[in-house]
Amino acid sequence: MKFLLTFFLFCLLACTQSATDEINYCHDPEANAEWDRLLAKHPDDMEIQALHALRVGLCQKVDEGHLSIEQATNIFEAMRMALVKKRELERQMDAMNKKKAL
Repeated sequence: MKFLLTFFLFCLLACTQSATDEINYCHDPEANAEWDRLLAKHPDDMEIQALHALRVGLCQKVDEGHLSIEQATNIFEAMRMALVKKRELERQMDAMNKKKAL
């Protein structure tokens, strides 16, 4: 299960794009619908909740002109990648613990 969530987080590009493309997905209906589906499917996943909260806050800062799209994308991507790495490490630790238990 964690692997699938890690994979999904890794592939979650509906709200992000390379910083040089300057695409703003904050008000994109498809990106917002994808987040709604993700939150409905995993309401107790605090890492997904944290990413969503970060996205909401970054979008607000972009809308207010306090951050550029590039800056907001870089912040979001840094946090997303940190969470992906955390989940991958957890998956590896779980696998090691299972091997030790055998």
